Amino acid sequence: MTLTCVACYGIPEAEFHPEFGASGRVVDPEGNAIEGIEVSINRYATTTDKSGWFYIDGDNPEVLFRDIDGEANGGEFEELRVDIGKTNTVVELGDVELKRK
Repeated sequence: MTLTCVACYGIPEAEFHPEFGASGRVVDPEGNAIEGIEVSINRYATTTDKSGWFYIDGDNPEVLFRDIDGEANGGEFEELRVDIGKTNTVVELGDVELKRK
Protein backbone atom coordinates (compact mmCIF):
# COMPACT_ATOMS: atom_id res chain seq x y z
CA MET A 1 0.00 0.00 0.00
CA THR A 2 1.32 3.37 -0.97
CA LEU A 3 0.20 6.61 0.67
CA THR A 4 0.59 9.66 -1.49
CA CYS A 5 0.15 13.17 -0.15
CA VAL A 6 -0.45 15.93 -2.59
CA ALA A 7 -0.35 19.56 -1.53
CA CYS A 8 -2.57 21.83 -3.54
CA TYR A 9 -1.81 25.50 -3.65
CA GLY A 10 -4.58 27.49 -5.22
CA ILE A 11 -5.02 31.13 -5.92
CA PRO A 12 -6.19 32.97 -2.82
CA GLU A 13 -9.74 34.23 -2.96
CA ALA A 14 -9.85 37.81 -4.10
CA GLU A 15 -13.21 38.66 -2.59
CA PHE A 16 -13.59 42.17 -1.26
CA HIS A 17 -15.31 42.41 2.10
CA PRO A 18 -16.05 46.02 2.90
CA GLU A 19 -15.88 47.06 6.50
CA PHE A 20 -19.16 47.82 8.18
CA GLY A 21 -19.54 49.71 11.40
CA ALA A 22 -22.28 51.28 13.47
CA SER A 23 -22.57 53.39 16.58
CA GLY A 24 -25.45 54.85 18.52
CA ARG A 25 -27.51 54.57 21.66
CA VAL A 26 -30.21 52.00 22.43
CA VAL A 27 -33.30 53.38 24.16
CA ASP A 28 -36.73 52.19 25.28
CA PRO A 29 -39.99 53.75 23.97
CA GLU A 30 -39.76 56.48 26.63
CA GLY A 31 -36.24 57.45 25.51
CA ASN A 32 -34.44 55.89 28.49
CA ALA A 33 -31.06 54.25 27.82
CA ILE A 34 -30.99 50.43 27.89
CA GLU A 35 -27.87 48.75 29.26
CA GLY A 36 -26.88 45.18 28.34
CA ILE A 37 -28.40 44.93 24.86
CA GLU A 38 -26.33 42.70 22.59
CA VAL A 39 -25.42 44.45 19.33
CA SER A 40 -23.95 42.21 16.66
CA ILE A 41 -22.79 42.28 13.06
CA ASN A 42 -22.43 38.73 11.82
CA ARG A 43 -20.00 37.01 14.22
CA TYR A 44 -18.88 40.20 15.99
CA ALA A 45 -20.77 41.35 19.08
CA THR A 46 -20.72 43.91 21.86
CA THR A 47 -23.18 45.07 24.53
CA THR A 48 -24.51 48.51 25.31
CA ASP A 49 -23.01 50.34 28.28
CA LYS A 50 -25.06 51.80 31.15
CA SER A 51 -25.82 54.88 29.03
CA GLY A 52 -27.05 52.67 26.16
CA TRP A 53 -24.10 53.51 23.88
CA PHE A 54 -22.47 51.03 21.52
CA TYR A 55 -19.86 50.90 18.77
CA ILE A 56 -19.27 47.87 16.57
CA ASP A 57 -17.37 46.87 13.43
CA GLY A 58 -18.09 43.84 11.30
CA ASP A 59 -18.32 42.31 7.87
CA ASN A 60 -22.05 42.46 7.14
CA PRO A 61 -24.50 45.34 6.59
CA GLU A 62 -27.07 43.98 9.04
CA VAL A 63 -26.93 45.02 12.69
CA LEU A 64 -28.87 42.86 15.17
CA PHE A 65 -30.07 44.15 18.55
CA ARG A 66 -31.05 41.48 21.12
CA ASP A 67 -32.08 41.64 24.75
CA ILE A 68 -29.92 38.89 26.24
CA ASP A 69 -30.54 39.52 29.94
CA GLY A 70 -34.34 39.55 30.05
CA GLU A 71 -35.79 41.59 32.92
CA ALA A 72 -32.38 42.66 34.29
CA ASN A 73 -32.34 45.83 32.17
CA GLY A 74 -35.82 47.00 33.12
CA GLY A 75 -37.94 44.83 30.87
CA GLU A 76 -37.87 42.45 27.97
CA PHE A 77 -37.36 43.99 24.55
CA GLU A 78 -38.06 42.75 21.03
CA GLU A 79 -35.23 41.85 18.67
CA LEU A 80 -34.48 44.43 15.98
CA ARG A 81 -32.54 44.14 12.71
CA VAL A 82 -31.22 47.25 10.97
CA ASP A 83 -29.63 47.24 7.51
CA ILE A 84 -26.93 49.94 7.40
CA GLY A 85 -26.34 49.55 3.65
CA LYS A 86 -23.09 49.21 1.76
CA THR A 87 -20.53 51.43 3.36
CA ASN A 88 -16.87 51.59 4.29
CA THR A 89 -17.49 54.01 7.12
CA VAL A 90 -19.15 53.88 10.52
CA VAL A 91 -22.85 54.68 10.31
CA GLU A 92 -24.16 56.80 13.20
CA LEU A 93 -27.59 55.38 13.98
CA GLY A 94 -28.51 57.89 16.70
CA ASP A 95 -31.12 56.61 19.13
CA VAL A 96 -32.24 53.06 18.27
CA GLU A 97 -35.58 52.39 19.93
CA LEU A 98 -36.43 48.86 21.05
CA LYS A 99 -40.05 48.00 21.72
CA ARG A 100 -41.09 46.12 24.84
CA LYS A 101 -42.39 42.55 24.46
